Amino acid sequence: MATVQSTGAWKVKIYADDHASPHFHVQTADGESLVEIESLKEIKTGANRKALKEALVWAASNQPTLKRVWDEQNRRN
Repeated sequence: MATVQSTGAWKVKIYADDHASPHFHVQTADGESLVEIESLKEIKTGANRKALKEALVWAASNQPTLKRVWDEQNRRN
């Protein structure tokens, strides 16, 4: 698991050997959401809405990093 970004309100994580499609997890004190990297569409809800919005703003500016980390963590041999 890689923590890609962390603030006091949210963390963005990418898990190794995770299921497809490429996505990241936004963890907050209230729960966790899954977000598709390419579209930034929430595919599973659960995170605090305000914190999720902040994380998505960060993600929009860091999609290349998210894609790179996904590829590193989910190499298929």
